[in-house]
Amino acid sequence: MKKVILTNATVIPFFKKNPNDPDEIVRIINPKSGSDFTSTIINFNIETKSMDTAESKAKIFEKCTIYAKDNDKINQIKSVIKAGAILELEGYEKRTKSEKDGKYYNNIIIKNITPISGGINNEPELTPITQNIDDDELPF
Repeated sequence: MKKVILTNATVIPFFKKNPNDPDEIVRIINPKSGSDFTSTIINFNIETKSMDTAESKAKIFEKCTIYAKDNDKINQIKSVIKAGAILELEGYEKRTKSEKDGKYYNNIIIKNITPISGGINNEPELTPITQNIDDDELPF
């Protein structure tokens, strides 16, 4: 397994087949009854620049998974993972086989999340500043 540290990772919604569907930011998968695995699985997607430069426009899209033991941890994770939130993520990369189609996919198992900024809806409302200045008051 490869250790992964991503800075400036932006949370993005899952792909939706119908454009009228609401955005899905996190997917919560509860443990199956009778299974030895007791943690809840939380999936989300992120995008980050391929190179950490201002000129770089290429993006890398990654699937992320984090595990939670109880409802308090689930609510704490959901409060951090919002659409447009910028996060620093630490974990490791793992290849998993899909039960649906049998293909292998890369997935980042998250061990640590550090929020850098809130999501789109959590940003403070910006009000424009307007100044009323007559032409006579200008210094030139």
